[in-house]
Amino acid sequence: MDIGKLLNAAKSIPKEKLKTDAGLKEVIRDLAKKGGKNLSDKELDGYLAQFRRMQRTESVGSMLDKLAKKGVNPDDLSAIKKKFKK
Repeated sequence: MDIGKLLNAAKSIPKEKLKTDAGLKEVIRDLAKKGGKNLSDKELDGYLAQFRRMQRTESVGSMLDKLAKKGVNPDDLSAIKKKFKK
């Protein structure tokens, strides 16, 4: 899944779903299916725990820095930054 599709998928997620574990699991499962992967309950729980940790410790800036270190295209990073500024 390219970064544009991922951003569009993230933008379409209702914010209410990000407030509960059940809602987050549904979002994670849906995103995985769009990416062509079916997650087991154990994998889903792991991703949920990882999301909760990131939610407590990360900011937009730190996430963008990590994406840059992982080799995400600078043009894609610029597009992400512009979307956050809106």
